Amino acid sequence: MLTIGVMGLGTIAQKAYLPVYTQMQNQVHWVLSTRNDDKLQQLATQDGLAIAGTTLEDLDAQPLDAVMIHTPTETHYQYVKHFLEKGVNVFVDKPLATDMGQINELYDLADTQHVLLTVGFNRRFAPMIQDLAEVDDKTGVRVDKNRIDAPDDPEHALWDLFIHPVDTALMLAGYPEKPNTRYSLHTGDDGKLQQASVIFTAPGIRGEAGIDLQAGTNLEEAQVAAPSGVQRVQNLDQLVVYGRGGATQTFAPDWQPMLTTRGFQPMVQAFVQAVADPEGKNPVSPATSQLAHAVVADLVNQIKA
Repeated sequence: MLTIGVMGLGTIAQKAYLPVYTQMQNQVHWVLSTRNDDKLQQLATQDGLAIAGTTLEDLDAQPLDAVMIHTPTETHYQYVKHFLEKGVNVFVDKPLATDMGQINELYDLADTQHVLLTVGFNRRFAPMIQDLAEVDDKTGVRVDKNRIDAPDDPEHALWDLFIHPVDTALMLAGYPEKPNTRYSLHTGDDGKLQQASVIFTAPGIRGEAGIDLQAGTNLEEAQVAAPSGVQRVQNLDQLVVYGRGGATQTFAPDWQPMLTTRGFQPMVQAFVQAVADPEGKNPVSPATSQLAHAVVADLVNQIKA
């Protein structure tokens, strides 16, 4: 059985990952670590998972096959590099880092060490997004994320929120090499980001990704257009197919767990399988992850210029 460490037990880890880990205890011996000992004891007891301890050294003392890093973004570079240098496979929440030099360095290190470095782009694994990806001869892709009254610091919003629609749009477009990109953004008088978008073109396809942080509703949409028609996914759980004969609507099955619908369960399962298989391929390939990070980094750099 694999032994996998879990570093960081914040809100996202508790809501999106611990329920998945709990269900996979027949495949993985999970060992938890966070600096807050009270939280560590509570969650380990609640979910029936083992405790590594409250320090990095405690995790290092475990016979780790991999580590799941759910700590704040600003700590990712330090912790990812630490475990890669020890030859441990790493899964880390997006973004990997907010500096392309560090991002490329970490991927190079993972390659040198012959270990996995997987970034948590869960929407790639959402069943309905995968259905869109399988549409043949796509000519257009659009992915939007809307929030209610949530203006934010521009750099934080781009790395924390915008990277998801960017990555999803690039996935649906087949990860075009060196796409031509054009960016736009709008900030309020207080300097907070309100809207941002990127348009990219490549031979045969046009893609767009956007966020609106004052949209009046929380809505996420992904759409692909092709000669066969238009298909649109809303909030990862509704699919509408528009064709010449009309429209059909499909909902995620009632029995399907929410964390499967949102891609978390299949993403973690794919990573665990890749770790278990000596020839296992990275379920989030370095080249595609680097492309998504680079698009966001380009826009951030334009803000700073």
